[in-house]
Amino acid sequence: MKKLMIALSAIAAAVGFTATAKADISVSGSSNVAYLSTAGDGANDEELAVGNTVSFAMSTTTSGGIGISSSLALSTDYDGNNSQTVDGGNSVTFTTGGATIVVGDVEISDTIGSVGGVVNGPLDDASDLDSSVGTGFVDDDGTGVELTTAMGSASLNISYVSNDNTDNFGALNSSAAGADSAMSASITMPFGAYSATIGVADSDTGESSSGASVSGTIGGGTVTVGYSNVTTITGNADITTAGDSEVIGATYVMAMDADTTISVGYQSAKDADSESHTQTDLSVERALGGGATVYLDLRNLTGDTAANMDGTAIAFGTSVAF
Repeated sequence: MKKLMIALSAIAAAVGFTATAKADISVSGSSNVAYLSTAGDGANDEELAVGNTVSFAMSTTTSGGIGISSSLALSTDYDGNNSQTVDGGNSVTFTTGGATIVVGDVEISDTIGSVGGVVNGPLDDASDLDSSVGTGFVDDDGTGVELTTAMGSASLNISYVSNDNTDNFGALNSSAAGADSAMSASITMPFGAYSATIGVADSDTGESSSGASVSGTIGGGTVTVGYSNVTTITGNADITTAGDSEVIGATYVMAMDADTTISVGYQSAKDADSESHTQTDLSVERALGGGATVYLDLRNLTGDTAANMDGTAIAFGTSVAF
């Protein structure tokens, strides 16, 4: 990543900072090229996925030691049929005294403990594998605030969405239909050689969730196991019966040498419609230097899926960080 150091004293003074303040503007990028052998309907089983992203990160520190930052990304997405998108720019982050506060577009943690995916973006997004199991809230982001702070050796996160109909501008306590609020809280703490995360979430829609995950080092690699329970509503596109959805999963990541990593993932999910799926992932990555990595990904999905959208999909590609 190439960083440009720009002294913006005049602008800083105009927004209330001291004339000695300096702003850091970081420009980074990424590219992804992958060949996909998907699990589609037979018409488009072999695909080429190419995507590029340029990210801008802006930060400054006030004379009182408060860090302020934001970011914006321009991308041509590989699963959007040459669609250009702008991401970010809807929130501002403040850091002070070991605490991080995000104001603006906030996403709550409604699926704490839902683990099992290890493949890269192209296969994850464009594999044509599509489970009909409904998990997660209908809407988990909107205008709000997020706090992350240290509590001794533990880390606490509290996220609150006041209006899930808006991102960076809108009524905080809207009475409009569908303008719901939601909140999540989670804590991550070490115990011995392991680390555990537990969390809960709730929405005005009637949705709620709880979950936990534990990770640690076993046999030269890092294992993570998790469990998530979500009380869903029929507004979820994959749910026709309101009730509980459960996800049990695990991942194992091991470095074979300084440049090669093997990751394995497993996930079993079931929703209130009594539909279920089993997903198994495998990913092998090797760093080439210069920010470039080649990878081979495999995902197998069985169970209740959309028509012709189960089976095995494979991706071979390269990702580059600039």
